[in-house]
Amino acid sequence: MFLTTPSTLPAGIRSVPVPLTRPSDPAAPMHAFTVDVEDWYQSCIDYDAPITERVLRNTATILEVLGRCSARGTFFVQGRVAETFPGMVAELVAAGHEVQSHGYSHRPLDRMAPAALRDELARAKAAVEDAAGLEVTAFRAQDFSVRPGNLWALEALAEAGFTTDSSIFPMRAARYGIRGWPLRPHRLLMGDLSLLEVPVAVCGLGPLRIPVAGGGYFRLLPEPVLERAIRAIGSGGRPAVIYCHPYEFAPGELAGHPGLPWKLRATQEMGRRAFEGRMTALVRRLRFGRLDDVLAAWGVW
Repeated sequence: MFLTTPSTLPAGIRSVPVPLTRPSDPAAPMHAFTVDVEDWYQSCIDYDAPITERVLRNTATILEVLGRCSARGTFFVQGRVAETFPGMVAELVAAGHEVQSHGYSHRPLDRMAPAALRDELARAKAAVEDAAGLEVTAFRAQDFSVRPGNLWALEALAEAGFTTDSSIFPMRAARYGIRGWPLRPHRLLMGDLSLLEVPVAVCGLGPLRIPVAGGGYFRLLPEPVLERAIRAIGSGGRPAVIYCHPYEFAPGELAGHPGLPWKLRATQEMGRRAFEGRMTALVRRLRFGRLDDVLAAWGVW
């Protein structure tokens, strides 16, 4: 059966449920801790700007947080970051973290024609695989840029060799998201191709949807609200997939960009000073792990 209305999906794509079983092993990870590895100025202001060592320092902070909590995570690495700092990618793998793809250029997918998208996906996959020394099978679109107008991109992902995707924000937000998209993991069938779609965390309260996936939502919402929502998602029979960015662990980083518009600076700086402590507390209290381990614990594979 369809998990979304048939008009939401392009012709030839079906969405079918994936059975989930809540992990009974108290040591198994319940929720997924994921990181979109990018350099803020290049990914948000100038796509052609060089990747800087800020991404190294900030990713190291995340590794310290996970190390203190004896937890592992999934790092969706931008292709240009992998090309610039392949040693960092290799270190993530050596430390036991999962490494996957976060696009190549950080240009939004919904602004790409099919040929440009196929090139973006091929370069993204190859760059991270070369640095990691492992096959890359999961993808997250930059800025959640799989939207109603370019759902055909999901078929391109499967054709490029990806088997898991976490690119869709399952509610309509100001800049991204799809209204009415399933909150639970589900499988998209596209002829001979299939793609496991794993949406990021949104808490459903009847008809209401509350975004608790990460990023600005994690920086601005009260910590008790976030914890209750994540626990409610688990109790409701699905894993919560949260995300963060390396630069959110660097409260003073924007001081190096004095020409930024004040509104952009204000929104991007909000909550950064408390972010590391907040993430540390939540990872300690909740059972976070790698996305692949979480899906296995829930019986998806």
